[in-house]
Amino acid sequence: MNLRDVRAWHRIWAIAVGLAVATGGVAPSAAARLVEGAEAAAAEPATAALRAAILPLSVEGELSEVDREALLGELVGGLQRGSFAIVPPADVVAADKDAIECAAEKCYRRVAKSTDATHVVRARVVVKDRDYDVRVELVDGATGAVVAKSEEGCEICGVVDAGSLMASAAATLRTKLDALAKGPSVLSIKSDPGDAEVTVDGQIVGVTPLERPVIGGKKIVRVSKEGYIAVEREVTVVDGVAEELAFTLEKVPSRLPKRPWGWVSLGIGIAGVGAAATFAVLDDRKFSVGGACSGDNKDAEGDCKRLWDTEWIVLGTSLAAATLVTLGAAVLLTTSGKRGRKKAAKGKATAKVGVGVGSVSVRGRF
Repeated sequence: MNLRDVRAWHRIWAIAVGLAVATGGVAPSAAARLVEGAEAAAAEPATAALRAAILPLSVEGELSEVDREALLGELVGGLQRGSFAIVPPADVVAADKDAIECAAEKCYRRVAKSTDATHVVRARVVVKDRDYDVRVELVDGATGAVVAKSEEGCEICGVVDAGSLMASAAATLRTKLDALAKGPSVLSIKSDPGDAEVTVDGQIVGVTPLERPVIGGKKIVRVSKEGYIAVEREVTVVDGVAEELAFTLEKVPSRLPKRPWGWVSLGIGIAGVGAAATFAVLDDRKFSVGGACSGDNKDAEGDCKRLWDTEWIVLGTSLAAATLVTLGAAVLLTTSGKRGRKKAAKGKATAKVGVGVGSVSVRGRF
């Protein structure tokens, strides 16, 4: 309700009270209470409504005072057509003389408080020769954070063209403020498992479960967690409506066998190492198995003609045993890392294992 409506209500109530007093129907004290009640009712909607404080125009480059006023007029005029109240730059400076150089969150919050505004609008124009860059930001007065912005530019243009850019930027911010006036949209996001990272339009906003107010429109929501396949979804958020989303994340398929097979592989590998060592000891020794070193199998000096030749057996067995031991250790390290993932996140030992054709690699901090 604007000032004109408030005055109209005052006139109506004044006439009603006057008639009541003249006829003796209402006592003067009761009439005063009625007027106070009318003032409170008229003021209540204005307090709850959005209110945008417009900072003086910031200019980098050469721009005459007349052109400054023209560009600022486009901004103010564009915002005035919205369903919210505005505080003109002159009133902002009157309330806070330092608002002219305001360009930081602390200053935005101070200006919002001094002007009783919910939001602050800052416009900046950069002029280089005949090139204009126009940037307009909408700032949350409570936090000092930028909630919406518009950036446009033109090359080899004049003030009239720059004014059109300013009017376009004002229309963009007006749309955002009108949407906020309908009430905040809320995104409520849950995931299974929980504690998954959530990004909205590429920006990290927290971990699940999460409830966050957002401006309406199309949003790209992505939920991810280490060890799970990330899920991305496009949603359309309606102004003033709570949107609930639930995500189920699937584990990344493991390329390694399960933990029991790690023990089996390790055991066979160790046995293979023992077998290789045994064959290595037998190499070039007398082959006396089953009476093979008797009779004609002895030479003139009485030595066995047949000897153990295990060189290739030792080599093959050693390679197979080393591969199995490494694979078993890799499987056990990886599966044990899943149990202690929380501890690993605090800086304890982690391991990454890769298995390829004929090779196994283990990387990490130990």
